[in-house]
Amino acid sequence: MSDLRAALERYLSERLGEAVAAGAPQRISVGHSRAMYLLPTDHGRFVVRVEQGGVFGTSGASEYAVMQALHDAGVPVARPRWLEPTGDVLGQPFFVMDHVASTPQTDERSMDAPTAERFVAALDAMHRSAWSTGGPDGLPFVEPPADDPHAATRRRLRHWLEIARGAAESANPLLEEGASWLDLHAPPAGRIGIVHGDAGPGNVLVLDGRIAAITDFEFSHLGDPMEDWSFCSAMRGSRTMPRTEWYAIFERSAGVVAPPEAWAYWEAFNLFKGACANVTCLDLFRRGVNRAPNMAIIGTALHHSFLRRLVAITAHPTPADAAAASSTTTTT
Repeated sequence: MSDLRAALERYLSERLGEAVAAGAPQRISVGHSRAMYLLPTDHGRFVVRVEQGGVFGTSGASEYAVMQALHDAGVPVARPRWLEPTGDVLGQPFFVMDHVASTPQTDERSMDAPTAERFVAALDAMHRSAWSTGGPDGLPFVEPPADDPHAATRRRLRHWLEIARGAAESANPLLEEGASWLDLHAPPAGRIGIVHGDAGPGNVLVLDGRIAAITDFEFSHLGDPMEDWSFCSAMRGSRTMPRTEWYAIFERSAGVVAPPEAWAYWEAFNLFKGACANVTCLDLFRRGVNRAPNMAIIGTALHHSFLRRLVAITAHPTPADAAAASSTTTTT
Protein backbone atom coordinates (compact mmCIF):
# COMPACT_ATOMS: atom_id res chain seq x y z
CA MET A 1 0.00 0.00 0.00
CA SER A 2 2.94 2.37 0.59
CA ASP A 3 3.88 2.24 -3.13
CA LEU A 4 0.25 2.90 -4.10
CA ARG A 5 0.05 5.81 -1.69
CA ALA A 6 3.27 7.35 -2.97
CA ALA A 7 2.24 6.97 -6.62
CA LEU A 8 -1.13 8.60 -5.97
CA GLU A 9 0.44 11.43 -3.99
CA ARG A 10 2.73 12.21 -6.95
CA TYR A 11 -0.15 11.95 -9.43
CA LEU A 12 -2.48 14.23 -7.46
CA SER A 13 0.30 16.73 -6.82
CA GLU A 14 0.84 16.99 -10.57
CA ARG A 15 -2.88 17.37 -11.23
CA LEU A 16 -3.39 20.02 -8.56
CA GLY A 17 -0.13 21.85 -9.11
CA GLU A 18 0.88 21.68 -5.47
CA ALA A 19 2.09 19.13 -2.96
CA VAL A 20 -0.54 16.64 -1.77
CA ALA A 21 -0.17 14.57 1.38
CA ALA A 22 -2.28 11.39 1.42
CA GLY A 23 -3.19 8.91 4.08
CA ALA A 24 -3.18 5.16 3.57
CA PRO A 25 -5.45 4.05 0.68
CA GLN A 26 -8.35 1.92 1.95
CA ARG A 27 -9.86 -0.74 -0.30
CA ILE A 28 -13.60 -0.06 -0.28
CA SER A 29 -14.91 -2.39 -2.95
CA VAL A 30 -14.40 -6.01 -3.90
CA GLY A 31 -15.94 -5.58 -7.33
CA HIS A 32 -14.72 -7.92 -10.03
CA SER A 33 -13.95 -5.39 -12.76
CA ARG A 34 -12.52 -2.47 -10.78
CA ALA A 35 -10.49 -1.99 -7.61
CA MET A 36 -11.79 0.93 -5.54
CA TYR A 37 -9.73 2.82 -2.99
CA LEU A 38 -10.71 5.59 -0.60
CA LEU A 39 -7.84 8.06 -0.44
CA PRO A 40 -7.86 10.69 2.35
CA THR A 41 -5.68 13.70 1.57
CA ASP A 42 -5.08 17.20 2.86
CA HIS A 43 -7.04 18.38 -0.21
CA GLY A 44 -10.13 16.28 0.46
CA ARG A 45 -11.25 12.67 0.21
CA PHE A 46 -11.08 10.98 -3.16
CA VAL A 47 -12.02 7.59 -4.59
CA VAL A 48 -9.66 5.93 -7.05
CA ARG A 49 -11.26 3.47 -9.51
CA VAL A 50 -8.66 1.16 -11.04
CA GLU A 51 -9.13 -1.22 -13.98
CA GLN A 52 -8.12 -4.86 -13.51
CA GLY A 53 -6.80 -6.05 -16.82
CA GLY A 54 -9.83 -5.47 -19.03
CA VAL A 55 -12.44 -7.45 -17.09
CA PHE A 56 -15.83 -7.49 -18.87
CA GLY A 57 -14.35 -5.66 -21.87
CA THR A 58 -15.26 -2.28 -20.41
CA SER A 59 -13.28 0.96 -20.44
CA GLY A 60 -12.58 3.29 -17.56
CA ALA A 61 -12.17 6.14 -20.05
CA SER A 62 -15.71 5.66 -21.34
CA GLU A 63 -17.07 5.38 -17.80
CA TYR A 64 -15.29 8.60 -16.85
CA ALA A 65 -16.79 10.42 -19.84
CA VAL A 66 -20.29 9.17 -19.05
CA MET A 67 -19.98 10.29 -15.43
CA GLN A 68 -18.77 13.71 -16.54
CA ALA A 69 -21.83 14.14 -18.76
CA LEU A 70 -24.23 12.91 -16.09
CA HIS A 71 -22.69 15.04 -13.34
CA ASP A 72 -22.95 18.11 -15.55
CA ALA A 73 -26.61 17.23 -16.22
CA GLY A 74 -27.40 17.15 -12.49
CA VAL A 75 -27.69 13.37 -12.13
CA PRO A 76 -26.57 12.23 -8.64
CA VAL A 77 -23.14 10.79 -9.41
CA ALA A 78 -19.74 11.39 -7.87
CA ARG A 79 -17.88 14.25 -9.50
CA PRO A 80 -15.14 12.76 -11.73
CA ARG A 81 -11.88 14.68 -11.36
CA TRP A 82 -9.01 13.16 -13.34
CA LEU A 83 -8.50 10.31 -15.82
CA GLU A 84 -5.24 8.38 -16.17
CA PRO A 85 -5.77 6.13 -19.23
CA THR A 86 -2.23 4.91 -19.90
CA GLY A 87 -1.50 2.62 -16.96
CA ASP A 88 1.87 4.33 -16.45
CA VAL A 89 1.12 5.45 -12.88
CA LEU A 90 -0.38 2.34 -11.26
CA GLY A 91 0.15 -0.32 -13.92
CA GLN A 92 -3.54 -0.10 -14.87
CA PRO A 93 -5.69 2.78 -16.12
CA PHE A 94 -7.72 4.55 -13.44
CA PHE A 95 -9.70 7.66 -12.69
CA VAL A 96 -10.21 9.75 -9.58
CA MET A 97 -13.53 11.08 -8.33
CA ASP A 98 -14.76 12.92 -5.29
CA HIS A 99 -15.79 10.79 -2.33
CA VAL A 100 -19.55 10.81 -1.64
CA ALA A 101 -20.63 10.36 1.97
CA SER A 102 -23.15 7.58 2.53
CA THR A 103 -24.76 5.53 5.28
CA PRO A 104 -22.78 2.30 5.89
CA GLN A 105 -24.62 -0.90 4.92
CA THR A 106 -24.00 -4.40 6.21
CA ASP A 107 -25.62 -5.88 3.10
CA GLU A 108 -25.19 -3.95 -0.15
CA ARG A 109 -28.28 -5.61 -1.65
CA SER A 110 -30.51 -4.49 1.22
CA MET A 111 -32.92 -1.66 0.41
CA ASP A 112 -36.20 -0.78 2.08
CA ALA A 113 -39.26 0.11 0.02
CA PRO A 114 -39.13 3.92 0.53
CA THR A 115 -35.46 4.00 -0.52
CA ALA A 116 -36.26 1.78 -3.50
CA GLU A 117 -38.96 4.25 -4.53
CA ARG A 118 -36.46 7.11 -4.43
CA PHE A 119 -33.83 5.09 -6.28
CA VAL A 120 -36.29 4.16 -9.05
CA ALA A 121 -37.31 7.82 -9.41
CA ALA A 122 -33.64 8.85 -9.68
CA LEU A 123 -32.95 6.15 -12.26
CA ASP A 124 -35.98 7.23 -14.27
CA ALA A 125 -34.76 10.83 -14.20
CA MET A 126 -31.38 9.65 -15.50
CA HIS A 127 -33.10 7.75 -18.32
CA ARG A 128 -34.89 10.95 -19.29
CA SER A 129 -31.79 13.16 -19.11
CA ALA A 130 -30.91 15.00 -22.30
CA TRP A 131 -28.08 13.41 -24.19
CA SER A 132 -25.98 14.39 -27.17
CA THR A 133 -23.44 12.81 -29.49
CA GLY A 134 -21.39 15.98 -29.24
CA GLY A 135 -20.00 15.29 -25.76
CA PRO A 136 -16.39 14.85 -24.65
CA ASP A 137 -14.08 12.61 -26.65
CA GLY A 138 -14.71 8.98 -25.80
CA LEU A 139 -18.34 9.48 -24.81
CA PRO A 140 -19.86 6.16 -25.91
CA PHE A 141 -23.16 7.65 -27.03
CA VAL A 142 -24.06 7.04 -30.65
CA GLU A 143 -27.42 8.27 -31.86
CA PRO A 144 -29.56 5.40 -33.22
CA PRO A 145 -30.91 5.90 -36.75
CA ALA A 146 -34.27 7.63 -36.53
CA ASP A 147 -35.81 5.24 -39.04
CA ASP A 148 -34.97 2.09 -37.08
CA PRO A 149 -36.34 1.90 -33.51
CA HIS A 150 -34.64 -1.51 -33.08
CA ALA A 151 -31.17 -0.14 -33.81
CA ALA A 152 -30.01 0.64 -30.26
CA THR A 153 -30.77 -2.86 -28.95
CA ARG A 154 -29.27 -4.59 -31.95
CA ARG A 155 -26.15 -2.46 -31.64
CA ARG A 156 -25.67 -3.67 -28.07
CA LEU A 157 -26.22 -7.28 -29.12
CA ARG A 158 -23.45 -6.96 -31.69
CA HIS A 159 -21.24 -5.23 -29.14
CA TRP A 160 -21.53 -8.03 -26.60
CA LEU A 161 -21.24 -10.83 -29.13
CA GLU A 162 -18.03 -9.27 -30.44
CA ILE A 163 -16.69 -9.04 -26.87
CA ALA A 164 -17.39 -12.75 -26.32
CA ARG A 165 -15.98 -13.80 -29.69
CA GLY A 166 -12.80 -11.84 -29.06
CA ALA A 167 -12.25 -13.44 -25.66
CA ALA A 168 -13.20 -17.06 -26.40
CA GLU A 169 -11.02 -19.78 -27.90
CA SER A 170 -13.88 -20.74 -30.21
CA ALA A 171 -17.42 -19.61 -30.96
CA ASN A 172 -20.03 -20.62 -28.37
CA PRO A 173 -23.10 -21.98 -30.19
CA LEU A 174 -25.41 -21.13 -27.28
CA LEU A 175 -24.33 -17.49 -27.35
CA GLU A 176 -24.58 -17.40 -31.14
CA GLU A 177 -28.12 -18.81 -31.04
CA GLY A 178 -29.05 -16.54 -28.17
CA ALA A 179 -27.90 -13.52 -30.17
CA SER A 180 -29.97 -14.65 -33.16
CA TRP A 181 -33.12 -15.07 -31.03
CA LEU A 182 -32.63 -11.70 -29.37
CA ASP A 183 -32.00 -9.99 -32.69
CA LEU A 184 -35.10 -11.57 -34.26
CA HIS A 185 -37.35 -10.52 -31.38
CA ALA A 186 -35.78 -7.15 -30.55
CA PRO A 187 -38.66 -4.88 -29.56
CA PRO A 188 -38.86 -1.33 -30.89
CA ALA A 189 -37.63 1.12 -28.28
CA GLY A 190 -40.38 3.38 -27.00
CA ARG A 191 -37.65 5.93 -26.36
CA ILE A 192 -33.89 6.04 -26.18
CA GLY A 193 -32.31 6.99 -22.89
CA ILE A 194 -29.07 6.82 -20.94
CA VAL A 195 -28.99 3.22 -19.69
CA HIS A 196 -26.93 2.37 -16.60
CA GLY A 197 -26.45 -1.29 -17.53
CA ASP A 198 -25.93 -2.62 -13.98
CA ALA A 199 -28.74 -0.89 -12.13
CA GLY A 200 -30.01 -1.83 -8.69
CA PRO A 201 -29.09 -2.16 -5.03
CA GLY A 202 -25.34 -2.29 -4.52
CA ASN A 203 -24.72 0.37 -7.14
CA VAL A 204 -26.32 3.24 -5.27
CA LEU A 205 -25.17 5.24 -2.24
CA VAL A 206 -27.77 6.34 0.30
CA LEU A 207 -27.38 9.00 2.98
CA ASP A 208 -30.14 9.47 5.56
CA GLY A 209 -32.67 7.91 3.23
CA ARG A 210 -31.88 10.06 0.20
CA ILE A 211 -30.07 8.96 -2.96
CA ALA A 212 -26.58 10.42 -2.60
CA ALA A 213 -25.15 8.88 -5.78
CA ILE A 214 -25.67 6.21 -8.39
CA THR A 215 -22.38 4.37 -8.97
CA ASP A 216 -20.56 2.06 -11.42
CA PHE A 217 -21.26 3.26 -14.96
CA GLU A 218 -18.91 0.94 -16.85
CA PHE A 219 -21.83 -0.66 -18.75
CA SER A 220 -23.60 2.62 -19.51
CA HIS A 221 -24.78 3.34 -23.06
CA LEU A 222 -27.69 4.72 -25.04
CA GLY A 223 -30.54 2.26 -25.32
CA ASP A 224 -33.94 1.12 -24.14
CA PRO A 225 -34.41 1.84 -20.40
CA MET A 226 -36.22 -1.52 -20.11
CA GLU A 227 -32.76 -3.05 -19.93
CA ASP A 228 -32.23 -1.36 -16.55
CA TRP A 229 -35.69 -2.14 -15.16
CA SER A 230 -35.25 -5.82 -16.01
CA PHE A 231 -31.70 -5.96 -14.68
CA CYS A 232 -32.78 -4.42 -11.40
CA SER A 233 -35.75 -6.74 -10.83
CA ALA A 234 -34.40 -10.03 -12.22
CA MET A 235 -30.71 -9.81 -11.37
CA ARG A 236 -29.15 -7.17 -9.12
CA GLY A 237 -32.27 -6.59 -7.01
CA SER A 238 -33.49 -10.19 -6.97
CA ARG A 239 -32.33 -10.74 -3.37
CA THR A 240 -33.80 -7.42 -2.25
CA MET A 241 -37.45 -8.10 -3.00
CA PRO A 242 -39.59 -10.23 -5.36
CA ARG A 243 -39.99 -9.10 -8.95
CA THR A 244 -43.64 -8.32 -8.47
CA GLU A 245 -42.76 -5.79 -5.77
CA TRP A 246 -40.16 -4.18 -8.03
CA TYR A 247 -42.72 -4.00 -10.85
CA ALA A 248 -45.15 -2.20 -8.54
CA ILE A 249 -42.46 0.32 -7.56
CA PHE A 250 -41.50 0.85 -11.20
CA GLU A 251 -45.11 1.66 -12.00
CA ARG A 252 -45.62 4.00 -9.02
CA SER A 253 -42.31 5.86 -9.23
CA ALA A 254 -41.53 5.81 -12.95
CA GLY A 255 -44.77 4.93 -14.74
CA VAL A 256 -43.16 1.77 -16.14
CA VAL A 257 -45.60 -0.97 -17.11
CA ALA A 258 -44.70 -3.83 -19.44
CA PRO A 259 -46.29 -7.15 -20.47
CA PRO A 260 -44.74 -10.47 -19.40
CA GLU A 261 -43.15 -11.04 -22.82
CA ALA A 262 -41.25 -7.75 -22.52
CA TRP A 263 -39.84 -8.74 -19.13
CA ALA A 264 -38.88 -12.14 -20.57
CA TYR A 265 -37.10 -10.56 -23.55
CA TRP A 266 -35.07 -8.17 -21.42
CA GLU A 267 -34.21 -10.84 -18.88
CA ALA A 268 -32.81 -12.91 -21.76
CA PHE A 269 -30.95 -9.85 -23.05
CA ASN A 270 -29.30 -9.24 -19.67
CA LEU A 271 -28.39 -12.90 -19.28
CA PHE A 272 -26.81 -12.80 -22.74
CA LYS A 273 -24.92 -9.62 -21.83
CA GLY A 274 -23.70 -11.18 -18.60
CA ALA A 275 -22.66 -14.45 -20.24
CA CYS A 276 -20.68 -12.54 -22.89
CA ALA A 277 -18.99 -10.33 -20.29
CA ASN A 278 -18.09 -13.36 -18.18
CA VAL A 279 -16.14 -14.90 -21.06
CA THR A 280 -13.54 -12.16 -20.65
CA CYS A 281 -12.75 -13.31 -17.12
CA LEU A 282 -11.70 -16.82 -18.17
CA ASP A 283 -9.64 -15.34 -21.00
CA LEU A 284 -7.74 -13.06 -18.62
CA PHE A 285 -7.22 -15.96 -16.19
CA ARG A 286 -5.92 -18.27 -18.92
CA ARG A 287 -3.51 -15.66 -20.27
CA GLY A 288 -2.20 -14.83 -16.81
CA VAL A 289 -3.34 -11.20 -17.00
CA ASN A 290 -5.51 -11.60 -13.91
CA ARG A 291 -5.03 -14.84 -11.97
CA ALA A 292 -7.47 -14.02 -9.16
CA PRO A 293 -9.57 -17.16 -8.43
CA ASN A 294 -12.81 -15.25 -8.91
CA MET A 295 -11.86 -14.72 -12.57
CA ALA A 296 -11.93 -18.47 -13.17
CA ILE A 297 -15.19 -18.85 -11.23
CA ILE A 298 -16.94 -16.07 -13.15
CA GLY A 299 -15.70 -17.41 -16.47
CA THR A 300 -16.88 -20.95 -15.78
CA ALA A 301 -19.55 -21.55 -13.12
CA LEU A 302 -21.28 -18.16 -13.36
CA HIS A 303 -20.99 -18.11 -17.14
CA HIS A 304 -22.64 -21.53 -17.38
CA SER A 305 -25.37 -20.51 -14.95
CA PHE A 306 -26.23 -17.54 -17.15
CA LEU A 307 -26.18 -19.72 -20.25
CA ARG A 308 -28.60 -22.23 -18.71
CA ARG A 309 -31.03 -19.47 -17.81
CA LEU A 310 -30.63 -17.87 -21.23
CA VAL A 311 -31.41 -21.16 -22.98
CA ALA A 312 -34.48 -21.71 -20.78
CA ILE A 313 -35.94 -18.46 -22.13
CA THR A 314 -34.75 -18.45 -25.74
CA ALA A 315 -35.64 -22.08 -26.41
CA HIS A 316 -39.18 -20.86 -27.16
CA PRO A 317 -40.46 -19.50 -30.48
CA THR A 318 -41.63 -16.12 -29.18
CA PRO A 319 -41.10 -13.87 -26.16
CA ALA A 320 -44.70 -14.63 -25.15
CA ASP A 321 -43.90 -18.36 -24.98
CA ALA A 322 -40.63 -17.57 -23.22
CA ALA A 323 -42.48 -15.50 -20.63
CA ALA A 324 -44.56 -18.52 -19.60
CA ALA A 325 -41.41 -20.62 -19.26
CA SER A 326 -39.41 -17.92 -17.52
CA SER A 327 -41.59 -17.85 -14.43
CA THR A 328 -41.12 -21.56 -13.82
CA THR A 329 -37.79 -22.61 -15.30
CA THR A 330 -35.34 -19.84 -14.42
CA THR A 331 -33.91 -18.86 -11.07
CA THR A 332 -32.25 -15.71 -9.84
